[in-house]
Amino acid sequence: MKPSGLHVSLSRFIRSLRGYRCIVCVAACMACFQAVLRLQNELLLRQCSRAVAQSPTNVSPAEYGSWGRSFSALLAPSPTPWSSIGGCGAGGSGGGVEDGLQWIGNGVQGGLVDVEILPRYVIRKSFNQVIVPPRLSMHLSSATNAGVTIPIMAKNGDVQYVSNQEPQYHLTGGIGDIVIDASRPFGFSGAFNVQASLTLPTGQYDIKRGSDQAMRFLPVDFQMGSGVYCAGLKLSYTFDREDGFWKIDGSYNHPFNMKPFTSENAMMGEYFEKYRDRKGSRRFYYRFKPYGESDLGAYVPPSVSLAGYYAYRGAEGYVHTWGACFTAPLGVAWIPSPDIAVYDPRPDPDNMMWSGALIYELEFSKPKYPILLGISLPLHDRRDGRGGFDAPQWGDFMNEWIFALGIRSTMF
Repeated sequence: MKPSGLHVSLSRFIRSLRGYRCIVCVAACMACFQAVLRLQNELLLRQCSRAVAQSPTNVSPAEYGSWGRSFSALLAPSPTPWSSIGGCGAGGSGGGVEDGLQWIGNGVQGGLVDVEILPRYVIRKSFNQVIVPPRLSMHLSSATNAGVTIPIMAKNGDVQYVSNQEPQYHLTGGIGDIVIDASRPFGFSGAFNVQASLTLPTGQYDIKRGSDQAMRFLPVDFQMGSGVYCAGLKLSYTFDREDGFWKIDGSYNHPFNMKPFTSENAMMGEYFEKYRDRKGSRRFYYRFKPYGESDLGAYVPPSVSLAGYYAYRGAEGYVHTWGACFTAPLGVAWIPSPDIAVYDPRPDPDNMMWSGALIYELEFSKPKYPILLGISLPLHDRRDGRGGFDAPQWGDFMNEWIFALGIRSTMF
């Protein structure tokens, strides 16, 4: 007997639900992650006596952890004088803005070296930046791919160190932190892909401006790099659907720092000469730090990210992609003192405990040089430096945009 139209539609619907198991898993992981954060906040209360007893200069993330830093910021808000940088604060280091833009469709291969360029133009209230991150990659084997990304960037915006002073316009530019990565597919039909990466502190992170008598470090958002290494691990899963496919990404990034040869703070001779007698302080003499504290005292916490994309290939020659991403640091970021002669890091007053973005991309699937147009609309929580999950900052939504225009090719 020929099945009815209702029976056929119901069968298709039930089969389609199977493809959403990964989305359910992602939602479960996010729920577990929030539960862990609540537990960490409870444990944080037990550390209050030690965290408050120590001044910010003496507190080390190795001793009290990022959540001890968070509680210290909660009880004693940072007096760091800079209050605004492009309408988004002077720190901007607590997780950053995750744009989620990436190549989803097929690339061009066949040459010795594959080239991918996906420049971004970031627009915020009064702070803009252009990032051009060319990536060169090659196949080490039939499945293993290795690449290097060398970001070049320019940033401009207003800085207001003290609320009773007029904002000052600044422009910076240069090479950022270089990223080395290697990836390999596995599983049935290569549905899974694992990528390991290492970020090198090649970007300048001590850019300063001012007169000889009043020289100050620019805020973190104006620096070219973070001053720390970062190891990353990313797992992706792709499954096909009719006229398209789903792609789910999950990643973990862990900053750290090391001085294997000199064992001395790189800024000791230029800025912190008066701290040379502190031989026992890991802030100034160390071989390896398993946490992301730069030689200026800025602290970058570890972070986790989740992203999901649907790519539609129903239109020949084009790939439409809709996606969303979510990033959360596992702690509170710290920023260095703006005074170039004083080592006095403080909790980031503009710390963000989560950020995300809504994404749309259109790829023109040219056989030799595909072109990608992308738009990312960021959304993040309120910046308060307290280290807790807050409601979205709706005042910034629709006022921050990220545009991308990329191309892929191959050479040699």
